[in-house]
Amino acid sequence: MSKVVRRFVVVVLALLVVGGCKGGGSKEETAHFDAGQVVRQASEAMGKVSSVGVTLRTQGDSGLLVRGGDLRLLRNGDGEGTVQVSQSGAVGEMKLVALGDAVYIKGMTGKDWRKVPKVLAGTVYDTSAVLDPDRGVAKMLASLKDPKAQAEENVAGKDCYRVGGTLPQASIGKIVPGIDGDVAGQLWIDKASHRLVRVKGNLAKGAAATIDFTEYDRPYKISAPQ
Repeated sequence: MSKVVRRFVVVVLALLVVGGCKGGGSKEETAHFDAGQVVRQASEAMGKVSSVGVTLRTQGDSGLLVRGGDLRLLRNGDGEGTVQVSQSGAVGEMKLVALGDAVYIKGMTGKDWRKVPKVLAGTVYDTSAVLDPDRGVAKMLASLKDPKAQAEENVAGKDCYRVGGTLPQASIGKIVPGIDGDVAGQLWIDKASHRLVRVKGNLAKGAAATIDFTEYDRPYKISAPQ
């Protein structure tokens, strides 16, 4: 093959490669929606929620006391569920029932329930904060910094807007105890109901905390453990 032909083949192959990269399906589409408006609608919708199921997961070395949890929460602050807590390098499960001014706790090794004032139990997890319009999710949404439209995705069977922004410590710290600064994160907001489906906060050293919201407005019955 002559040098001229070889050069021609190289040029043609290069053009094909470049053209293939430009025309491929890996390029992320630009999201076209008003992120600020979506977040405002979500804040208003979350401020009206009467109850919700919350699942918290952490990935990586988050450094947080609470590493996970599954909770059912009422707007008045009552709730019940389990929380995974890190103690002395080990992670164990703690059961919680919040009722009125008290919280009943069954520790990782204890067999009996222990009753403590809610103000003390709140140092581990404050169930009353999540649906409080002035402290919890609605407040976090209202104070989200620099909301940006990222994508439209299906999460947990719901068509959602994905919004990026900075989650302020003052509100995300109420929902995920131990966060000591603002956190870059993403919100997944249901297009139909404007309610949150998922929140993800990106922590230091590649760690992350993810909160899923389910079972909205269920008639949960919270009672003291026997």
